[in-house]
Amino acid sequence: MFDLWLSSNTLVIVLVPFVVLYSIALLIVWITHKSPARPYFASCVGIAGPFPATVAILFALFAAFLGNDVQRRGANAEAAVFREADGIRTILRLSEGVGKDADRIAEEARAYLTFVLDEELPKMRKRGAVPNKLGKERTLGLAVLTASLAPAVQTAMLGALVTVREARLERRTLSGNISSPFYWFAVIALGVLTQTAIAVVQLDKARPQALALFVFTTAFATTVALIGVGERPFSGRAIHDDPLREAMSSP
Repeated sequence: MFDLWLSSNTLVIVLVPFVVLYSIALLIVWITHKSPARPYFASCVGIAGPFPATVAILFALFAAFLGNDVQRRGANAEAAVFREADGIRTILRLSEGVGKDADRIAEEARAYLTFVLDEELPKMRKRGAVPNKLGKERTLGLAVLTASLAPAVQTAMLGALVTVREARLERRTLSGNISSPFYWFAVIALGVLTQTAIAVVQLDKARPQALALFVFTTAFATTVALIGVGERPFSGRAIHDDPLREAMSSP
């Protein structure tokens, strides 16, 4: 359920929390003031005002944990792009230093960068996870392994190639994953419980209850929407490809 929602476009990710959570708030008002169960809730008037804070604190803690996890994954994805670019730049600079013997390596490195920039990253921005095409990565690795180079240069290139492969793997893994559904369930469940706790404090009059629910539900939905937008690196938040483009064009 969460994966389907978070794989949608940004507009859907933002609108769904507001529609669902406002609907829950309206349902709470109807149950406590307009439903056949009204006499029971009327008999419960008198719950102290500070009561919602006990649940709201737990909601805030889990929302902070989830937001921190999303932020960390986004930072890791951005760092992976920088490492991938640094590895390719190292291969290109070493190839230029070697000369004609490494022309094929430089050609394959640029072909790999073109593939990433023109095909892989645009698909990741649209859909998150994309099929793992290893063709360009393999041809670059083969070019490095079969080139007639000095041992020190070849070792340095292999090290840079390993960096590129590890960074690409991390980038792809992060682009297709979301935070643990447990965290999402906990945030939603505790948020709804906080809505309920606010409602039971205002059982005597419908308007104060509705206003209190409106204020909290707006904050609740905004929090969920903002975290949801940043959930998937590349497709949800802006992770720029500038380091890769600079690696392609830098002297």
